[in-house]
Amino acid sequence: MTIVKALKKLGKKLNTGGTEPSGKTIAGVLASIESAFNITGATGAHVTAIELETTDGAVTGGTATLSDDSTVTITVTTVEADAEST
Repeated sequence: MTIVKALKKLGKKLNTGGTEPSGKTIAGVLASIESAFNITGATGAHVTAIELETTDGAVTGGTATLSDDSTVTITVTTVEADAEST
């Protein structure tokens, strides 16, 4: 799975409406998540930055920074690709 596809799946899960973010590049998808999605924390904070960690080109984790300067750990799990992804 590409990083762009993984970010789109993450954005879709984070969005309470279940809408997938747009964009064809990593920067494009992150911009879509930041500008178009209502992602809020328990206190109403929203995502202001996402920092991803990679190993050998694969996203392995990361951190999201919220508007109240708190951080949330991004956990990445590996799943089998479905027929549509291949």
